Amino acid sequence: MLIDKNTVEADNQMINSGTLSHIGSPTAARRILIVGNSITRHGPKAEIGWERDWGMAASAPERDYVHRLFAMLKADGQDVLFRIKQCAYYERNFRKEGILAEYDGERAFDPHVLIFRIGENVAKEERPLFKDKMRDFVDHICPNGKVIFTTCFWKNPVIDTAIREIAAERGEECVDICFSADEANMALDLFRHRGVGLHPGDVGMERIAEAIFQKLKK
Repeated sequence: MLIDKNTVEADNQMINSGTLSHIGSPTAARRILIVGNSITRHGPKAEIGWERDWGMAASAPERDYVHRLFAMLKADGQDVLFRIKQCAYYERNFRKEGILAEYDGERAFDPHVLIFRIGENVAKEERPLFKDKMRDFVDHICPNGKVIFTTCFWKNPVIDTAIREIAAERGEECVDICFSADEANMALDLFRHRGVGLHPGDVGMERIAEAIFQKLKK
């Protein structure tokens, strides 16, 4: 599915919640940073019928891809700490002067692995400009670790191509999670707001988690 306009606005996705969360022990052996957008986490927003605070549109926090990925890694015997940063703001403001400094906390986290899970909210007219800024962003927030890139959930030729090219330049993995071609991966029948329902439901979240897990398992 190709979506030209995202009807869940990128602005104020976390207005009723913080943009940062953690899962796991602070003393874990492996630090994993996830930068994402509403698919990763969206705070409550009553006007669109989303009263929850986890990955849109999973049925429960433990069913979104972040929590499912953590559970998969734990079952695999891995001791990990997740730092989850909601970056819809970055997607809409990546050309802002000094924007990288706003993510110094992610840099200080010094992740062993960065999961790069953004791109859907970049404005159409700015998509051709995203590639170079994305390169700088990744270098800033993950100076020493491995990076796992993902494509967009909804097909986005400009952004997906940029992500694949950056991954190839760096010799890193790029996981294709464009699963929206199959409506079974979305939650269209569960929410009155179509933009919410177009997000991955439990099935789609599971597929995203599994695809990323295959690059992280022992």
